[in-house]
Order: sequence, then C-alpha cells, then structure tokens
Amino acid sequence: FAVATTTFVAFLLIENRVPAPMINLGLFRNTLFSVNLSTGFLTFMAIAGTVLLLTYYLQDMRGFDVQQAGLLLAVLPAALGLTSPISGRISDRVNPRPVTVVGLIVMAIGYWATSTLTLESSIPRYVLSLLPVGLGIGIFQSPNNSAILGAAPRSQLGTASGLLAVTRTLGQTVGLAIFGAIWAAQVARYNGGPVPGGATEATPALQVAAMQDTYQLIALMMGGALLIALWAAYHERQVERKAARS
Repeated sequence: FAVATTTFVAFLLIENRVPAPMINLGLFRNTLFSVNLSTGFLTFMAIAGTVLLLTYYLQDMRGFDVQQAGLLLAVLPAALGLTSPISGRISDRVNPRPVTVVGLIVMAIGYWATSTLTLESSIPRYVLSLLPVGLGIGIFQSPNNSAILGAAPRSQLGTASGLLAVTRTLGQTVGLAIFGAIWAAQVARYNGGPVPGGATEATPALQVAAMQDTYQLIALMMGGALLIALWAAYHERQVERKAARS
C-alpha cells in the first residue's frame, strides 16, 4: 500500500508536468465525464460482486448443478442485452443523464430485492429479484458510455476510451475483492469466528445471511451512485441556466 500510494502520487505529479501525458488529467475537470466515469466504476464493482455471490448462492447454498446455475445466471445478461440497445437509442435522442438516473434507480431496487433471497426462494422469485438488476445495468451502461465519450474532446477520445476500459476492469477486480471479503467476514461473524476451510464450508443458512447483508451494502452503494448522478444533473441544469441568461 505504501508503494502504491507513493507511485500514484508520483504518477500524478509527472502527468501534470510532461508535455504529452499518458492521461490528460484535465479531462476530470469536466463534471459530466468525471461523474459518469465514477458511477460506471461503482456499477462494475456491483456487477462483479453480484456474479460472485450468485454463483455461491446457486451452487453451494441451494445445491443446483452447474448447468442449472448457469441457466439461472443467464437472467442477468439476457435482461442487459434486452434493454441496452433500446436505452442507447433513446439516449442518442435525448440527454443521457435522465436515462442513466433511471438505470441506477432500477439497479438499486433490484439489488435490494436480491438481498431478500433465502434458501426457500422459488425460481420465479429469484428471476423477479434479479431481473431489475440486469434491466438497470442495460438501461444505464449504453448512455453512460456514450456520455463519457461525448464529454471528452475529439482529440482525447482515445484516452477517454482507455479510461473507460480501465474503469471496467478495475471496477470488476475491486468488486470481486471487496464484496467477496465482506461476505466472508460476515459469514465468520455469524459463525462466531473463522470457519475451518473457509466461508464456503459454513452452513447454507450462515452463507445466505451474509449474502443478504452484502447485497444490502451493494444496494446502498448504488443509492450513493444515484445521489452523485442526481447532483450532476442539478449542476448541469444550473450551468445551462447561467449560459441561457448570459
């Protein structure tokens, strides 16, 4: 952590001084660019945590075989694929901000619903809980990506595209690490101490209780992302009003 912090500070100092920086830090002065990149990062964190926990839920806690678990996990990408092109076309015609806000709202609802899954939840209940997550991601992702690239100057589109890719990869990596650790820590807490062999060796009831806590945390995180997006929408409206007056 010490080395990472030191080298990160050095990177910022160097990038601000060289004539042709690898990353133009001035891009982050653009509110639309910074906010959409940040909310995208949080969304990718949530997606990674979702897939990880659902895999444990379906196979370890519920006892579904690999084929059944794979089919049930397909609810997420199927819903995403259904709404993503539609939301992309809508955002091309209107301001993408309202579309991304709707997507974040739907995602937050979906994650909260997913946090209520139990060992007795039926397949239809599982599908209805997870469906808003996939729909919300699809509604959010296309307009958010478009807004990020649209906020960057034409000369910086390559850099913006690279940052978008880094945000996706880094968000997924961080999400797996953080939410996997939180889930395992909650399992140990409910168990009254570390579980021999790891969290997956705990009883299904303890694993599900820890999963519910973790999904509630993800829902709260998406609520935070929604607040950031709403603040950005308000800020943009204020800027537009000032520009209209002048």
